[in-house]
Amino acid sequence: MKIGIQPDVKHKPEEAFEFAAKNGFDHLEILIDHPYYRFLDYTEILEMMWSYDLDLLIHAPSTSTNFISLSENMRRASYKELSEVCFLAEKCYVEVVTFHLGWNATFVNNGKFYFMKDFYEEHNERVILKELLPFLKDVNVQLALENTILIEGKVRKALELVMEETELKLTLDIGHYNIQEDPFFMDHFDDVVNIHVHDNNGKLDEHLALGKGKVDLRKFPIKNYDKFLTIETRDERAIIETFEYLKEVIT
Repeated sequence: MKIGIQPDVKHKPEEAFEFAAKNGFDHLEILIDHPYYRFLDYTEILEMMWSYDLDLLIHAPSTSTNFISLSENMRRASYKELSEVCFLAEKCYVEVVTFHLGWNATFVNNGKFYFMKDFYEEHNERVILKELLPFLKDVNVQLALENTILIEGKVRKALELVMEETELKLTLDIGHYNIQEDPFFMDHFDDVVNIHVHDNNGKLDEHLALGKGKVDLRKFPIKNYDKFLTIETRDERAIIETFEYLKEVIT
């Protein structure tokens, strides 16, 4: 297993690389949404990678992308964003690029939330097969879909087809799974190439150190997992606490 981190939110790039290397981590996963990493040139990244001898992963923008939006303009812009990330990833020999599928709107109706499940299921299946599938066939980097919205029904069938026809893999976020279990990711655990680890109370996405919330690592076959595991607490102290917790659980 290759254990790495997302940077402390206060870390500038070189601080993040130095902290990861100093504390014995194998890789760094940079968040393109973060202002410190949004505008990095690939030559700057390569210099830091070589200086600190770390593998690099990238988390693609999630605040500015939505691949299942009803807006065709938004979806086109999302693919442009992801294309730019893939270009950067290819230049920097990035191991995995994690991305989110997006979300569908809910509506407040007389004090309640109303979600048009059947409509969105048809829409999501269509845009996944018409747009995501051909996009993935053309990329030259390893993309991994993270569990955010629940993958079920026609969307699940569409993504399973995509995974059969492309190199798409998965990022399993244990914190997200603790809030909303998603059988799709456990059924396809062999396709998981990155695991995000952090803790929460089961209701809010708090990104706590492991052991500070209700996450039960026994639900996940981590001991036999040999790919990337990324600590996603984004705080120096919580990163180290989680690292120590993992050492006890894994060994």
